[in-house]
Amino acid sequence: MKRNGRAGRKRWLYGLVVVLVASSYGYWASQRTLPALQPIAAPSGLAVQTPAAALSWPASGQSAVGIVGTSILETHGPQTALPTASTAKLITALTVLQQKPLNLNEQGPTIILTAADVDLYNSYNARGGSVVPVAAGEQISEYQMLQALMLPSANNMADSLAIWAFGSLQTYNAAATSFLAGHGLTQTKVSPEDASGFAPDTVSTARELVKIGELAMQNQVLAQIVGQPTANGIPLANNIKNVNFLLGTANIVGIKTGNTDEAGGVFVSASRITVNNKPVTIVTALTGAPTLFSAVKGSLPLIQSAQVNFSPTPIITTGSIIGRYRVPWGGTVTALTSNSLNLRTWHGSIIPTSIHLKPIAANSPAGSTVGSLTLPKSVLADQQSVPLKLQTTPSKPSLTWRLLHP
Repeated sequence: MKRNGRAGRKRWLYGLVVVLVASSYGYWASQRTLPALQPIAAPSGLAVQTPAAALSWPASGQSAVGIVGTSILETHGPQTALPTASTAKLITALTVLQQKPLNLNEQGPTIILTAADVDLYNSYNARGGSVVPVAAGEQISEYQMLQALMLPSANNMADSLAIWAFGSLQTYNAAATSFLAGHGLTQTKVSPEDASGFAPDTVSTARELVKIGELAMQNQVLAQIVGQPTANGIPLANNIKNVNFLLGTANIVGIKTGNTDEAGGVFVSASRITVNNKPVTIVTALTGAPTLFSAVKGSLPLIQSAQVNFSPTPIITTGSIIGRYRVPWGGTVTALTSNSLNLRTWHGSIIPTSIHLKPIAANSPAGSTVGSLTLPKSVLADQQSVPLKLQTTPSKPSLTWRLLHP
């Protein structure tokens, strides 16, 4: 009897322990903090495709359009290398300013011209090239030489400036070639001993001339010069005029004309408008036109069409499903955009956005902010974000699920 009594007490104690452990586990399982809900394959971003660009392309030659500071670049016609004429002076100015940089509103070093510079003047003048008069012993600043180079398009000043900066046209050519290669301009070639573009084997495409024009407009000194209708105080010449006769028309703020017998007409333009309350510079190029007049005339409709090739685009609408969260005890909950986002964009471009969804507590209420959809800062717009909200409150797990998932 005593053995049976002791065995009974042991069974009772074992049973009590089991009950206590089970009760404790059950209480713990029912009260424990649930695991955070994780986004299901949350996309890193969305890309919004805008409608195709509607541009008034010139009937002749090859052409291109770009926007400074962006990857936007539209082309028309075969992009084969053709003579650049005086638009090559953009390369000269950029290469010289890389070698001998100027700050805005700075005249820079004084250059004393020599008999060799007079010889360059006489040579170009004899061949019918555009020139600015010079004299041996004449003193002129680097800034004034750039003005003479860009405004009346003086061929002799292009060569004189390149020789002053690099010692010889051959050394300039090596520097210009390196400059072009450094910017991925593989179809643009500068003829040996040519800084003016007068040589027919200095060539480029409309596409690459747009890129060169964009580089020019990003240089404050050069952008200032090409926007000047006239310049005063140039030694011997005194007052010089900009041969870009469209300057000031249709928001045009630069850049360069060019024409030779071999090149026909070439025109690189820059115009500035406001998009999303931000200044935007559009660059166009037309090369291979029959004459300079036809190049400029053919460029004007293209420039004007590019300026209106922007319209409000719905990047995202209110209530768009951006992501989901898996609920371990069954089902999912969705993350929605809390408001819409519209932006004036360039037709034919792809607008990228980034998406961030954070892990959330299992008891997060509907309407909780769980992340964001962000449009990055760009030339066309400031950074903008749309909060992502939880559509519904996640369901609660059953006691069975809690017990079976410690």
